[in-house]
Amino acid sequence: MWGFPNVGRVTVIPYFLDICFWCFGVFYTFSDVVRLCRVFRGLPCEVSEELRGWSWSEPPLLYAYGFPLSVSDIANGFCDSGRFVYLKYVAKEKEKPNWRLRRGSFIHYVLSEASRTAKSIILSGVLEPDAFRYEFIEHGRRFLNSCREAFKDLRNVDLLFELLWIRAVDTFSSELAKARSRSPYLSIDGLTSLVTPFTTEFPVDGSLIGLSKTLRIDLMIYPNIIAEVKTRSWHSDYEIGLAAYALAFESQYEVPINYGVILMVRLDPSKRDFKLYEKIVRVSDGLRQAFIDRRDTYARIVEDSIDPGKAKKCSPDCPYIHVCREEG
Repeated sequence: MWGFPNVGRVTVIPYFLDICFWCFGVFYTFSDVVRLCRVFRGLPCEVSEELRGWSWSEPPLLYAYGFPLSVSDIANGFCDSGRFVYLKYVAKEKEKPNWRLRRGSFIHYVLSEASRTAKSIILSGVLEPDAFRYEFIEHGRRFLNSCREAFKDLRNVDLLFELLWIRAVDTFSSELAKARSRSPYLSIDGLTSLVTPFTTEFPVDGSLIGLSKTLRIDLMIYPNIIAEVKTRSWHSDYEIGLAAYALAFESQYEVPINYGVILMVRLDPSKRDFKLYEKIVRVSDGLRQAFIDRRDTYARIVEDSIDPGKAKKCSPDCPYIHVCREEG
């Protein structure tokens, strides 16, 4: 029977020393929220009014095309020429995700379920940390079966799952104990927000800035901290993607977003551990303009059916690399 053996260790390492800080783990805690807010306060970030999301109806943010793009179209780190969007929308080629992309989908799948499970158990009235831990582990046993079914093509599913789920068990049960010690009079809803101070797959309507109406931010950490979880190698496009989500959020809610977080997750089944790298990003004018320029360039490729040619260096993880390789 599947269980929780000694799955190893979690290491949190700075990715960029100037703007990276230690975090508790992939599951953000109330202490992490306080830490991030203090860090943001010490990082000045001036943003021009015309580059705020709520200025979507005026240049330079105004979108002049009649079809939406997704954030992954614009900031995927696959292709520096923009051929990705040509193959997707114009040539209508079929994607072929490799094992690294599938593993990334798996990690997001488990993170989302862990968050949902923690909230569900607390809302059901299980408030004692030991009982909560037991229920969480039992749900994990059942959920692993659906993971095996959904990711039949992925190796090391059981071990990858354990590495993530045991971290969730430890984090959420510890946070529940801390929250319960604060006051016996906390409402269940308030208690839940202390134990899991974030929402996974947070929906945002990006249509006002030329993006999909159904954008999903990996983590929306209270209060209004956008975080993206990445499982592949670092690429500067990830910062552009963070700017896209910030602009979309601003366009819908008219609340300023000056900072965001990119959390790099590195799972190593062979060593039974995973590493976390957290980068704090200023959503500056330059980053916002980079998103606008990329968005408009890619939209023109689709609008005018322009094949921009192959990238200077194709990412091995691009789901359309098979097309470029076949062309020689």
